[in-house]
Amino acid sequence: MERGLSQPGRMEKVGRVAFVSMVGTTIQYFEFVSYSLAAVLVFPDVFFPYASAASATLTAFASIGVAFVARPLGALLFGHFGDRYGRKSVLVVSLVTMGVATFLIGLLPGFATVGWAAPVLLVLLRILQGAALGGEGMGATVLAIEHAPPRRRGLYSAFPGAGAALGALAANGCFLALSAGMADDRFHDWGWRAPFVFSAVLVAVGLYVRLSVSETPVFTSAIARQRALRVPIVEVVLNRPRALLLSVGALVVGNVLYFVTQTFALSYGTESLGISDTTMLYAALTSIGVQAVAGFASAVFSDRLGRRKLCVLGAVLCALWAVPLIWLLQTRQPTLIVLGFSVAMLVYAVYSGPLSAYLAGVFDTRFRFTAVAFAFNTGVMLGGALAPTLADRLIAVTGSIWAVAGMVVATAVLSIASLAGLPETFPDHLGRRSGGPSEPPEEAAEEGMGNRDDRGRTGNPQHRP
Repeated sequence: MERGLSQPGRMEKVGRVAFVSMVGTTIQYFEFVSYSLAAVLVFPDVFFPYASAASATLTAFASIGVAFVARPLGALLFGHFGDRYGRKSVLVVSLVTMGVATFLIGLLPGFATVGWAAPVLLVLLRILQGAALGGEGMGATVLAIEHAPPRRRGLYSAFPGAGAALGALAANGCFLALSAGMADDRFHDWGWRAPFVFSAVLVAVGLYVRLSVSETPVFTSAIARQRALRVPIVEVVLNRPRALLLSVGALVVGNVLYFVTQTFALSYGTESLGISDTTMLYAALTSIGVQAVAGFASAVFSDRLGRRKLCVLGAVLCALWAVPLIWLLQTRQPTLIVLGFSVAMLVYAVYSGPLSAYLAGVFDTRFRFTAVAFAFNTGVMLGGALAPTLADRLIAVTGSIWAVAGMVVATAVLSIASLAGLPETFPDHLGRRSGGPSEPPEEAAEEGMGNRDDRGRTGNPQHRP
């Protein structure tokens, strides 16, 4: 059996895989976040002008949210084929899907030109974006982790995570530059379209890079020894339902804090507090830069400190920062707003940095892509799609923005409880099979990560259907 990537001669290849996984997620998150920013700053006027200002904003938030509903569906679709036919080819398809949808959004006429067809087509394209990202996010992480040397999986999982932050950083940077450098009427008329159209160039570069990597040795070895599962999600639901549900719960708080900061606060600051678009975009841009560095460091440190410990610590910090974030936002002071955003993304990074490598350690190779992608994107759907809209509704019902801080604290409790119910997968429990101690450590580490089902049975996956 192939002993994986612990051999020194294969480290150059692993480094290339880490880079490729980062490039793909950078492009996809650039495109995905560009929509969220445009939806907050421009789309209420361009695609939803028939509604009142408040209703148009809520409709724009809802158009953001449909992508999050599509993400678990995309995870099931891309995960199914990724677990049956390989990670690489599926990630190529997800990149193309995202690129086409994003490019078409940049060319889409507004409501004033084509009427109701404009918002309908916008929502359909947003659904395609969501489905594509459902396959990309954790798929790229699985690709990197399954290529990585034992005991370095936190490091290599950091590259796709850094790519997500860099993509968001680039999107915020583009919109900040366009907003600050153009008159408002020009920006709202055509300037916002530039990042969407330019993304076609990025996709071409991403395809060239992504096609250069090989299939993961972990997946290749697993398929060589046993046939692929016919329907991977069925295997997950039958054998690991508890782990799947707890994984979803573990993901909620980070997504709530992220989207409260990067979407809700952006809109609330500009519309309710009268803060300029430029100030809010600068705060978002700075904070995502903090996230990129801190998330990478947190993932790397998880190779030494343990993954679940850092995730729990980060969830606690998310709860503790909820109140200061709201207070600093209400000061309307640019420096304090930047501080609030930056610390929010710092504590989010402590939590999210090790999370993908941690959850990948819970599930077997033959259904890892499906299980991790579905759990991740369901958690994003619950936390990300609902957070901005629910925050708006909480303010409307309670009359106080402090209810938003309460929402963050409540989800932190849920995530901490979920993490407590999952096993620690550190350092390299990538599946100690029924062969037990007789297997070489490196071989055991290269195989499927969830050797026990949720009823406590230990078995050899070669005998599973």
